[in-house]
Amino acid sequence: MQLRHLLLAYVMLTYAFTTSMWFIAGTWMGLSRKAASDWLRANLMAGLALVLLLMDIGLPRPVCLLLSSSLLILSSVSLRRGLQSFFRQPHAVVRQVLVAAIPTALNFLVWLPMGLITTGIVSSCLVAAAILVKVACDTHTVLAREFRPGTALAADVMLGITAFFFVAIAIGALISRFLPTWMPETDTVQTVLAISASGLSISVCFVLGYIVVMRLVYRLQHLSQHDSLTGLLNRRAIENSLDKEAQRLQRFGEIYSVMLVDIDHFKRINDHLGHAAGDEVLRAVATILKDHAREVDRVARYGGEEFCVLLPHTDHEGALQAAERLRSAVHRTDIPWQDEQICVTISTGLATAQDPDEPLHALLKRADDALYCAKTEGRNRVVASPARQVA
Repeated sequence: MQLRHLLLAYVMLTYAFTTSMWFIAGTWMGLSRKAASDWLRANLMAGLALVLLLMDIGLPRPVCLLLSSSLLILSSVSLRRGLQSFFRQPHAVVRQVLVAAIPTALNFLVWLPMGLITTGIVSSCLVAAAILVKVACDTHTVLAREFRPGTALAADVMLGITAFFFVAIAIGALISRFLPTWMPETDTVQTVLAISASGLSISVCFVLGYIVVMRLVYRLQHLSQHDSLTGLLNRRAIENSLDKEAQRLQRFGEIYSVMLVDIDHFKRINDHLGHAAGDEVLRAVATILKDHAREVDRVARYGGEEFCVLLPHTDHEGALQAAERLRSAVHRTDIPWQDEQICVTISTGLATAQDPDEPLHALLKRADDALYCAKTEGRNRVVASPARQVA
């Protein structure tokens, strides 16, 4: 009995820790509250199932075994619902209710009156295993897309191990029917279920904790590299990309171009319409630049109303065409604001990197000088810095 109590305390502490983590992730860290609620329910039901196995609560043993088996199904369903909420997948509510209700009804309306306790345990465990396999199939693609294939594979392995525990419970329940008479069947099933439930709690907590931590890490990485107002790359991120392009130029001779883009008369917008209108203009221009740039291009907010566009593998003529395309797209777009339309233009300074010996700061200085010329020559235009000849 003391071993059972220690096992129960260990698993319940694990459940308490992960439940707290789901609550914190859902409430304070901005992750899915619905997913956290579903996982909390999954933990509570799995913990209650273990209590029924390891503690004498005054109910007949067959009732405890079947109730515990039903709770494991409900826990698996809640686990799946939480993952669907976490990844914003559609819920098949009716199907999930039927999956949980039918085995539970069979356990207490058919198997218990007929004395087929083992049948109820085996069928419930196989249903729970099937749910977990379905979870792995449903989440593999979205995990690989949001994180990377290795993350999806790790989650599949852990969910597969969890499903294996359920299958092992079913096999253990079947084998117990053929054990010698001196070994009580209910004690054998109870031991198998308790050990499997302990492993199950660890593996499930690992799967969910791993996914939550990875989501949080990726979100923090995104916040550290992107501008909060426009959603574009920030200055630090674009400078890292520029450094990489400069290294490619030095190693492989791959040329690239840089645009510095500035919104014309942006201060007037802030002064006449307010900073909220200015923010809306920044967001709109950022969207236009991103939508009309190529997939390989990198668009960033460089500071204030200034943007930086990195064009890999782009020569002087190609960069001029791209810059004119962006300028024209902004000029043609009216930005709605309250009861009026805001018309804005941009000035662009352009520089192409061809000389591996040219420092990055010198390239940016050429682009900035070209931007200054575009401003002084009347705005709403593209000015390209003369190409620096390779020595």
